[in-house]
Amino acid sequence: MLVYEAGNLIEGQMVQARLEQEGIPARLRYEAIHTLIASAFHRVEVLVPAEWVEQARQILAMEAPPSDLDLPD
Repeated sequence: MLVYEAGNLIEGQMVQARLEQEGIPARLRYEAIHTLIASAFHRVEVLVPAEWVEQARQILAMEAPPSDLDLPD
């Protein structure tokens, strides 16, 4: 089941690695005509088995930066 949508392959791989560090099996799904080029720039879905969805979302929620973070201009 889908737990995260990454903006590119590298981000997806980082999320996958984080989940796997916690013992959660994860895989990536993306559609690309040419895998080496197109997947680097297209949306990548991070998927986990249904029984791991809640735990995966909790881990990823803890990793998210605060939305009200003030960044310098």
